[in-house]
Amino acid sequence: MLIRFRTVWARGRAAYKLRVILNSHIKKAVMAIYSDNAVGLPLFQFELLRNQPGFVHGISTRHAPRFPRFSPIESSETNEWEVSGGGKRPLLLADSARYDTLIRQRRMEFLAGLGLDAAAILSLTAGQQRHTANVACIGPEAYGAELNWRRSLPDIDAVVTDLPNLPLMTIHADCPPLVLFDPVQKVAATVHSGWRGTVGKIGLAAVETMTQKYGCQPADILAGIGPSIGPCCYQVGEPVLSQVREAFGEAAAYGKNPLLQNRDGSWYFDLWAANRLLLLEAGLLPTHIENSQLCTRCHADLFFSYRASGEAQRNAEGYGLFGSIVALTKN
Repeated sequence: MLIRFRTVWARGRAAYKLRVILNSHIKKAVMAIYSDNAVGLPLFQFELLRNQPGFVHGISTRHAPRFPRFSPIESSETNEWEVSGGGKRPLLLADSARYDTLIRQRRMEFLAGLGLDAAAILSLTAGQQRHTANVACIGPEAYGAELNWRRSLPDIDAVVTDLPNLPLMTIHADCPPLVLFDPVQKVAATVHSGWRGTVGKIGLAAVETMTQKYGCQPADILAGIGPSIGPCCYQVGEPVLSQVREAFGEAAAYGKNPLLQNRDGSWYFDLWAANRLLLLEAGLLPTHIENSQLCTRCHADLFFSYRASGEAQRNAEGYGLFGSIVALTKN
């Protein structure tokens, strides 16, 4: 059944509440975009994780902070607030140094929105995402190394740490961000889980890394499945169909609550449900998994979306990217 979305914005106490109404299912889910931070930056945050002691997280939108720390280089070049180099290709090609400055400043504003100081940019660590199932454990060597942007870790799509003041980042444009936090062992991770990462079971690999390398118990881990393209919009063909069947089995692919749904002769892949299955397989409790159920293509006014941008725009300008950042803090 085709899922249609309608959004309603309501102004709350220092936060915007985004109500997503799934008309065809006659049920409601409320997610929060909070801007109650030092720079007034709108950030999606999971209710399950928002007030955990010693931990901060956020998923950026395409909207700029109300109180920016930096002046725009040129207003025409900074209409949309992105944290990586997917879009604005003319600027990137014309003057890569200026673009590097722009991205660094925006990442610093992102960190400020999480309550981290300006020096945190020096330790911000990310992978050079290639749709793998590779997970990296980030240790003290990352402090001050600025392993992000052009110095990102090669062929890494998930990053994990148990060190405070060492923020971790993944970037997205339809692929699900997974946020993981163990409040007992104080371990945090952010994961880029597109379709290749999902069939490669990167979510499972990230949890196994937390248990094997850091002594976490799966039942203690809290998880969020972030804004990403939903089963309403994620139309797929081969090789996705065969790889989903191989990774999850025929029953999960086509049985009750199927991962692959056929509508009007086209197939759609439910990345949200697939990643939830992986987290359950890893041993997480159902009540410890929060699904944003927020489709980036349906809400391309709020989040960057690869598919919503269109081929012509992608070829001419590239496409924007939003980020997921997690960090441990000292209580």
